[in-house]
Amino acid sequence: MIIQHEMSGGIGESNGLSSDVKRRKLDTYPDTSRNISVYNISSRHPLNVKPSGNSYLTLENEELIRAKQNSLGDLAVFPEELLMEILTYVDDKETLRNLSQTSRLLYAYLYDEDIWKKLYVKSLDDPQHKDDYKDWNGSWRSTVLKVKEKYQANIVLPDNLLCSDLLYRPFQCSQINYDKVFSKIIAEEEMYHRDALSNNLKTLQRGRIQRIPESQMSLQDFNQKYHDMPFILTNNDNTRWPKWNFSSLLSRFPDVKFRQEAVEWNLSLYNDYLKSNRDENPLYLFDCSSVAMKTLRKEYKAPEIFQEDLFTYFNLNDGKNNCRPDHAWLIVGPERSGSTFHKDPNYTSAWNAALTGRKLWVMLPPDITPPGVGTDEEESEVTSPVGIAEWVISGFFNDSLKIKECLVGITHPGECMYVPSGWWHSVINLDDSVALTQNFVPISKLTNVLNFLKNKREQLSGFRPNSVKETLDYAIDSLLQNKENNEDITKLKEYREKFDSLNLGEKLINEDCGEILTSQLPAMPVYELFKQLLILNGKEEELKTALGELEKLEARNKAKITGKSEAWEKLTTPATEDGPTGFSFGFNLEEESSDEE
Repeated sequence: MIIQHEMSGGIGESNGLSSDVKRRKLDTYPDTSRNISVYNISSRHPLNVKPSGNSYLTLENEELIRAKQNSLGDLAVFPEELLMEILTYVDDKETLRNLSQTSRLLYAYLYDEDIWKKLYVKSLDDPQHKDDYKDWNGSWRSTVLKVKEKYQANIVLPDNLLCSDLLYRPFQCSQINYDKVFSKIIAEEEMYHRDALSNNLKTLQRGRIQRIPESQMSLQDFNQKYHDMPFILTNNDNTRWPKWNFSSLLSRFPDVKFRQEAVEWNLSLYNDYLKSNRDENPLYLFDCSSVAMKTLRKEYKAPEIFQEDLFTYFNLNDGKNNCRPDHAWLIVGPERSGSTFHKDPNYTSAWNAALTGRKLWVMLPPDITPPGVGTDEEESEVTSPVGIAEWVISGFFNDSLKIKECLVGITHPGECMYVPSGWWHSVINLDDSVALTQNFVPISKLTNVLNFLKNKREQLSGFRPNSVKETLDYAIDSLLQNKENNEDITKLKEYREKFDSLNLGEKLINEDCGEILTSQLPAMPVYELFKQLLILNGKEEELKTALGELEKLEARNKAKITGKSEAWEKLTTPATEDGPTGFSFGFNLEEESSDEE
C-alpha cells in the first residue's frame, strides 16, 4: 500500500502508480513531537575533568588556583586552545609521553585522543614507521605507545582542578546513547516499519519519509513523480539483499585491507578497534576498491528503478577505458558512527540499502543549508561541528525540526533509502551496521547533472586525469573519427593536446581531480565528453530536451544572482544604431538641467 504524505499533498489515483495497488481509507499516525532532550551524562570523565561551567566554583579557591599554576608552570599563561594547538606540533611519541608525565594536568591534556590519532596517521606516510602498529590496544594513545590500555596510569584529578569543555565535550560525545536521545523517533519509526511490512501503511505527518514497496514502484513512477523527494523502498522478500554482517565479512575477508577514512586496515584490526575505542566519531569503513569489493559487487542487484544510470556511459571499450568516478561502496560502522551533512558528489543521486543495523537520516532540500553547517556561496567549502554527536548535543537537531522541509527517518535492515541529487543529508548509525550504497544518474536528473558538470567544474570530484585522457583518446580516435567537428569535439581535442604538453607526474595523473589545484591542471572537459557519450549511446533526443531545460535553469540562476530576469534585461537594453533592441523609459540623466539653460 502506497502511503499518503501530507507534505507532498498526498498520493491519489492519478499519480502514475501501478493500477493494481488497492486503495482504502487511510488513518493517520499520531503527530508526536520529535524534539529531543539532550540528557546529562552521568558517567564521570575517566580523569575527573569537569565541564567549563564548574570553573565558577573555583574562582576564590586559592589552593586549586596554585595547584593549576604549579602543574602547568610557564604553560599556564596560554589559553588552553593555544596550548592544545602547540601540543599537536610535537611529532615524536617519546617526547609526548615524557611531557605527559611531568604533571597531572599535562597528562590530562595529552589524554586527548585526537593528538595521538594525528600522530598515528602521520606515521603511515613515513616509510620507516608505516608498519609500526599492527595491533589495536584500546585507544590511539595506547596503540601509539604500544601499551595495553589496562596498563596505563590511573590518574584522577581533584574535583574542579581542570574544568574544560575542550577536553570534556569529546568524552561527552563518545558516551552519547542515541537509543535514549531519539527514543520517540525510534518508537514511531518502528511502528511505521512494521506497518510497511504488513502492507498497512497510514498517512504520514509532516517531516516523515514515506515508505513505498519496491514491487509497487515502476521506473515511470520514479522518473515522473518521485525523483525529487527522498523515500524508503521496503521489501517483504528476505532474500532481496545479501545477508552480510560484520562477523560474516570478517570470516570471509580477515586479512583484506579496507579503507576506514584516514587509515586502511584489514578487517581483523578494524574488528579490534570496534570492540574498544574512545573516539567521539568512530572510524567509518567506506570502501569501494578493495579486493573484497570485486567479489561482493557480484552478490547483489540494485533496485530496478535505480538501474538506469547515465554515468555508465563513461565506461568505454568494455570497461578498458573507464573514467567514471567510484560509485559503489560497502559501508561498515559501529553504533555512533555515521556521516556529517553533505551532498553527494557531481550532483548524483544515491540509494543506500541497510543490511545490518538501523540508520537515522536527517535530510534537507538543496537550497536549505542545515543548521550548524556553514558554506560559501558556491558550496565548494562546507564546515560543520566536529562530529555528529556534537551537532546533536549542541541543539542543531532540534533546530532542523523547525524547518518545515526537513525530513527525518530511520532505515531498518532490508530497507533502501533514496537520496535525490543535491539533497543535504546526515546519517547516524544507531547500531553496528553494514550497508551498500551506489551513486547514479537517472534520466530525470540529467538537466541537473549537466548544469553541475558545466557550471561547477571546480567542484568535480572522482575523475582522474589519466583515465579521462584515455577515455578522450578512445572516444575521439575510435568513436568520433567519422563525426563532423563541433564545438564540443573541438574542446576535447584541444584538451588532449594541452594535457600531452603538461608532462604531469605519475602521482598527479592518477589523483582525484577534486584534490588537484587548478594551477596544476586545466579544467577537464567532462561536460563536453558526457554530452558526446550520450549522443553515441542513442540519447540525443533526451540530451536535446535536457539542454533546453538547462538553458532555462541557467537563466533562473542568473536572475537570482543579478536580481534581473532575462525578460527585464531585454526590456531595458538601450537602442543601438542597428535598431531598437529594447524599451526606453525616456529618461536622459546626462542632459543638462533646465536651471543651467
